[in-house]
Amino acid sequence: MSLLSYIFPRIILKTSSSYNREIRVLEESGKYKLLVNGSRQSGSYIAMLWRRAFLNFSIAHLPVSRILVLGVGGGTVFGLLKRFFPQAAMTGVDIDPTILDIAEKYFGLADMQGLTLIHDDAQGFVHKTREHYDLVIVDLFFGREIPEFVTKDIFLTDLKRLTSPGGRIVINFLRELEYQDKSDTFMQLLSKKFARVADFPIEKNRFFFISHK
Repeated sequence: MSLLSYIFPRIILKTSSSYNREIRVLEESGKYKLLVNGSRQSGSYIAMLWRRAFLNFSIAHLPVSRILVLGVGGGTVFGLLKRFFPQAAMTGVDIDPTILDIAEKYFGLADMQGLTLIHDDAQGFVHKTREHYDLVIVDLFFGREIPEFVTKDIFLTDLKRLTSPGGRIVINFLRELEYQDKSDTFMQLLSKKFARVADFPIEKNRFFFISHK
């Protein structure tokens, strides 16, 4: 890490992929930060959002041994989950192999114990897997866009099936611009689909906490 990054952010990597037009890794204040299509995908701000959401939903008090994370990004959420559930087995799924490579090389995911990363389409993965998870995290973005399938009934049905009895689902959504109305519609859909749904609006995001019972 460079001491100059505390004064001037430094571009470590600039690339693109079949799924993302611009991917950048910056060194800022002695730490790496991931930006995808101009949107922050890791760093202190992202960690703050997830930490506040997890605390609001009392995640740490859940009995969790298996975790599925859909959308890897810079891996910020894995570090937080590791602190809450140090013995849990975690699986991360991402459609973009470039993002997975960056997460392993620059954000330490290659060395994280108990973590398995899978290159796959999240929609296809949840449809075909027969595994069950105590906690499912949905964090699917292409920059500031959420894939349309996230709000489709078939995807939610698959999430419900792969969540263990008593398990929980956390979905990171947006609530800015066109997503304000979309997030309200999504809340109504989730409330019809699942027994219990809570939400936590923070900054430009809206987190949903879902359980079967």
